[in-house]
Amino acid sequence: MSEDLGRTVIADLCRLPNPEAIDRTAFVELGGVEQFVSIRGRSRANPVLVVCHGGPALPSLPSSWIWQRGVEEYFTVVNYDQRASGKSAATVSDGLDLRVERYVDDLVELIAWVQAELGVRKVGVLGHSWGTIIGLTVARQRPDLLWAYIGVGQVISGPENEVDSFGHAMRSAVADGNGRAVAELQSLGEYPGAEPLTVERIVTCRRWAQHYGGLSAYRSDFAYFTESQELSPYYTDADLGLIGVGQQVTMTAVLPALLGFDARDQTAFEVPMLQFLGRHDWTTPTGPVVRWLEHVTAPSTHVVWFENSAHLCMLEEPGTFLVSLVTHALPHAVDAMPVGGQSKTPAM
Repeated sequence: MSEDLGRTVIADLCRLPNPEAIDRTAFVELGGVEQFVSIRGRSRANPVLVVCHGGPALPSLPSSWIWQRGVEEYFTVVNYDQRASGKSAATVSDGLDLRVERYVDDLVELIAWVQAELGVRKVGVLGHSWGTIIGLTVARQRPDLLWAYIGVGQVISGPENEVDSFGHAMRSAVADGNGRAVAELQSLGEYPGAEPLTVERIVTCRRWAQHYGGLSAYRSDFAYFTESQELSPYYTDADLGLIGVGQQVTMTAVLPALLGFDARDQTAFEVPMLQFLGRHDWTTPTGPVVRWLEHVTAPSTHVVWFENSAHLCMLEEPGTFLVSLVTHALPHAVDAMPVGGQSKTPAM
């Protein structure tokens, strides 16, 4: 099967032809920057779930066809390419504001736009990886906007993550007798160390942590994730080229904020808090999250462990991911339906 035919088949599979469905895209100005937004769902009466992607600058929409189609039966799913990410990178300019605070304000503005466009009072926010920094901050600062927050691959302590990720890589390399990996990791010296981390040192640590299943469980190769973008019905080849452009622009600017992020003392929340954790995640290790959760106070908290996943549980265990959203997130959205809407009650 050719790539073009594959993309055509997937596009037809993802089509939502029923009249109650919504499937639209738009460029929305957030913080003075045009950002690409996709809205998809089987019924306009369903609650809204905003996906805040990771990376930095790695949009979730190109690979969403793998896992999102089932979610769209129960939620209206909003994806957006953050500033300088994906399709939004087409308008990159010098002096672009890439502070975490600006990303947070962008998400708040997006939610306000969604409220007006879809007639909802509140939305759920699902943050993944880097996106959990943005989502968690919005959950703390603007609980009035959310019916729940769902963290997937949650970042709580950037410094602790680096220590744990390095430890996993080194332990695994030693147990495997992988001399090359051990030598490269030892060349990093004390990691992460007191000096600012370079991209090169981070890449070396990540390469071996992910080689030993830290990104996708039990896999040293995760091409299914990166290459799935090439079959995306939502992205052209030109759009895919913008992903690399965005990463080049954002990486050096955003990386210090990602690695230095520390939310260990942010434990009081006024929205339901859900955490979806991959048991084998060594990209954003789960240890700091588990310790943090012991002190979290919120209207409700719930943890779902994905026993056969690492950092990509929506792709690695899409069935469990869907069931978990419907079982644990959907009940919190009862009071946040669109005006006149009534979500389906799952028979589970």
